[in-house]
Amino acid sequence: MKKIGIFLCLIFLWSNINASAITYPKITSQGAVLMDINNGKILFQKNGHGRYAPASTTKVMTALLALEKCKLDDNVIVGKNPPLEDGSKIFLTKGEVLTVDQLLYALLLHSANDAALALAEHISGSKEEFAHLMNERANQLGCKDTNFLNPNGLYESKHYTSAYDLAQIASNAMKSSKFREIVSTLSFDIAPTNNHPEIRHLHNENKLLYSQKYKYPNADGIKTGYTIKAKHTYIGSATRNGKTLVVVLLSGVKGYYKDA
Repeated sequence: MKKIGIFLCLIFLWSNINASAITYPKITSQGAVLMDINNGKILFQKNGHGRYAPASTTKVMTALLALEKCKLDDNVIVGKNPPLEDGSKIFLTKGEVLTVDQLLYALLLHSANDAALALAEHISGSKEEFAHLMNERANQLGCKDTNFLNPNGLYESKHYTSAYDLAQIASNAMKSSKFREIVSTLSFDIAPTNNHPEIRHLHNENKLLYSQKYKYPNADGIKTGYTIKAKHTYIGSATRNGKTLVVVLLSGVKGYYKDA
């Protein structure tokens, strides 16, 4: 199968060819960064510090904070707000009890907006307080073009980030073996809960992991995103011989996987 987009360059980079000698492909996404997370070096960028709506790639920061602040077997009691979230969800109900681990799989595989808010309220008590925590953590990571207002990426005009900042966030999340395990998992089942008698079957939406058309053999993550106003967003990763590269694409059009 023909390989596509920025990840074409991985073959050359992993062969220790000078990155400056590589001709990178033209891409349709408005913002893009390719980063070597082993040393933080930026190998390619297009409007790397431009501010764009991140859509569900926001959830990488939510997951990072959940992994830093919680134990995987902690129980989360769903409040009244998560069931009201729009968009992609696993249809949580008020009073339902799930573990942090289960909610992380829902967050990163199914891109569940209700799971994101359940985790946020469990950690900080409210969406607003969690957003403050997200921005505080982003600042610690050196993010200068980021402002989070919610844990799931549902569109708000002042909720934005840059390809460079998302690469920094994703690189730090990938330091967690649990995070890497989740984002490379193709499917996961959430067992019945106190309020939900059936198994919830989750499937990874990252086509670079499984799609016959787009699959890249070294791909191992990370997160897709889409809203009408944010357009298509994506964070991808690939690892070979101990070297991991992360690509971030923001404000992309249909077929944006060809940029990856």
